[in-house]
Amino acid sequence: MALGMELKLRMGMQLVMTPQLQMAIRLLQMSSMDLQEYLQEELEKNPLLEREDDNNSNSGDTANTEGETPLASEQQTTAENSDYSAASDDQVVESMDGFQVEEAPAVTENQQLESDLPVDAEWTDIYADSASNSFESTTSSSSSSSSSSASSEAPPLENTLVRNDTLSDHLIWQLNLSAKDERERILGMALIDAIDENGYLTSDLESFVDTTGADLDALEDALLLIQSFEPAGVGARNLAECLLLQLKVEKQAVHPYTTLLDHLEDLARRDFRKLGRVLKLTEEELAEAVLVIHSLDPKPGLAYGSEQTSYVVPDVYVRKLHGRWIVEINPDTQPRLRINRHYQDNLSTHASANDKRFMAESARNAQWLIKSLEQRSSTIYRVAESIVRFQEDFLEKGPEHLKPLILKDVADDIGVHESTTSRVTSNKYMHTPRGIFELKYFFSSSLTSQNGESHSSEAVKFKIRKLVESEPPRRPFSDEKLAKMLKEQGIKVARRTVAKYREALNIPSSSRRKQLAPPPK
Repeated sequence: MALGMELKLRMGMQLVMTPQLQMAIRLLQMSSMDLQEYLQEELEKNPLLEREDDNNSNSGDTANTEGETPLASEQQTTAENSDYSAASDDQVVESMDGFQVEEAPAVTENQQLESDLPVDAEWTDIYADSASNSFESTTSSSSSSSSSSASSEAPPLENTLVRNDTLSDHLIWQLNLSAKDERERILGMALIDAIDENGYLTSDLESFVDTTGADLDALEDALLLIQSFEPAGVGARNLAECLLLQLKVEKQAVHPYTTLLDHLEDLARRDFRKLGRVLKLTEEELAEAVLVIHSLDPKPGLAYGSEQTSYVVPDVYVRKLHGRWIVEINPDTQPRLRINRHYQDNLSTHASANDKRFMAESARNAQWLIKSLEQRSSTIYRVAESIVRFQEDFLEKGPEHLKPLILKDVADDIGVHESTTSRVTSNKYMHTPRGIFELKYFFSSSLTSQNGESHSSEAVKFKIRKLVESEPPRRPFSDEKLAKMLKEQGIKVARRTVAKYREALNIPSSSRRKQLAPPPK
């Protein structure tokens, strides 16, 4: 068979992921925190983008007209904007013709003056007189007005970023106050560097002999000094020493507490019979000693953790008004952007050809970003509203009445692709009168009861938790017993399914729960 080249014409159809569609999909699956970070990067890269809340006090042509709130504007998009889907989702509008963007606020005389200044101009070069005036030379009226103006422009005090002291910072501060001489301070600094975030010394003292040139006695003295610092138990080399240091601070380093520290493995297994026999303690004395040991902190350094606590910000609020459940978009998680037309017009007038091409590309990107944000807000609202319709019994009666629900049910209800629903429910949270829940919490598989009714897996997990909480501490229910009790309530479930749900709830086995039960009094 001869090989050759030939030219053929073939027609076909395929789905093309345009950059605009890719951006819309990427924004849809972002959490509120990721979205804020992404928009901050876009605001820094795109000179035409700005937030609608910037300079709103001096503008009459902002996105929010008189009497209109961001929330009302968000809800209007529900009826106006169509949703989009993923790979096989609904078609995204390819043209941005007719897209309306609000005008930027008018530039005042002072702002025009500052915009005409050379790039390398300093504030003190232009306003030297005002900068040189001292506080005493200003009148009381001007100082009060300037202070009020500064306070109005400054961010709230609670929004000011601060860095919490780490455990190392706290120990070094105490060391500088307590060290007798420079040599002891240097040895203490070396030991503090070897203390981990839990407060334990991770290296042997012998390893510091070569690095510091000090003898073991000097290192022992430096370690004793650090172990006297707060938090109590810091600088310990093992768990027993950490707990002993805390007992000394509490002035409880006496028998039987100190003796119990030599049998921490038996205490972890909760082998109270062996402990009572070895330590020769009565049940009352042993129970009191165990209670004291349990009150100590095995990781004292974590109180000075350097990580900032992250709080969940709900994307939607659900509340009952006049007997109906309503859904509201959280305006704090739905930032509103606009194009600065004044800046665009000024640059377009005196710009070169390359600059004009850059400005045109920036304007197109800004328009698509604003449109994608509106579609994202609209889709989240519609999905949340559909979830509320399906799970109204949960809102009214509690977790036991959570209905089985899958992504396809919500997708069919609002007329979007299933993958769109999946992206919307990822890392999005709903604030309800029963707490804050991730949107995926409301989706669960179905279990059929004996009378033909369907129960969601989350509702069954809730029932298992309630049964475990009501069990006798010394005689916990086994998985087989829990399955029988659920069957009595009309829910037929296998023992292995109960075990799977119990492990998902982080509930130990019945034998482990019996070991963890408090000692008899």
